[in-house]
Amino acid sequence: MRQSRLFVPQDLAAGGLIALEPAPSHYLRNVLRVSVAAPVTLFNGQGGEHLGHIASISKSVVCVQLSHFSSIDRASPLPVRLGLCITKRDAMDTAIQMATELGVNHIQPILSEHTSVGRQAAEKRNSHWQQIIYSACEQSGLNRPPLLGAVMPLDTWLANATAELKLVADPSGTVNLLTMPAAPLSIDLLIGPEGGFAEAELQCAAQQGFICAGLGPRILRAAHAPAALIGLLQARFGDLQPLE
Repeated sequence: MRQSRLFVPQDLAAGGLIALEPAPSHYLRNVLRVSVAAPVTLFNGQGGEHLGHIASISKSVVCVQLSHFSSIDRASPLPVRLGLCITKRDAMDTAIQMATELGVNHIQPILSEHTSVGRQAAEKRNSHWQQIIYSACEQSGLNRPPLLGAVMPLDTWLANATAELKLVADPSGTVNLLTMPAAPLSIDLLIGPEGGFAEAELQCAAQQGFICAGLGPRILRAAHAPAALIGLLQARFGDLQPLE
């Protein structure tokens, strides 16, 4: 029997009976079409996950009987803070989804010179991006969703970057991430919009200690570059490697 996995913004306790809020109730009842007694796993972002089963289904609410709590934590041991310049809707959604699945712990939407989305419009998409993160966690098994920051200008984010290794994605980069000699304790990774960074922005990043990282001879779409770079970083320094 299929095991549904769902983020719920509610308090959870082993052995408790929980009446789900309207949104998760609708999803389980009308999208997943679960039935009574179907197994379900719930998590609320506070660590671990709760196993249980569907206790009842009505037109307005789904109730879940929780059986026991698992303290399993699938978060990456590598802290990656992603500065993601805002792109068009589908590209931004894809970038956020894949960055979440690959284990970043913070996603910061950024306005840069070549960002094609205005600040007011971008701020209205924050709740949509948050739901993308929750859905990616449900799919990938993560139970601690990455933090989603409020939209901010690039220069503000750069000024507050404090990671041990600071990288900016740019075709001019020659650093080989797979042969770096020392494992950093934390990483700040900056990804640009469809039009890339202005030269002044790259200079500002360099002044803040960022080094350019490229991906060889090919230029990736803005939607795909985060996954490629984060995948390399997780393979080199994190947990994206075969289990022993």
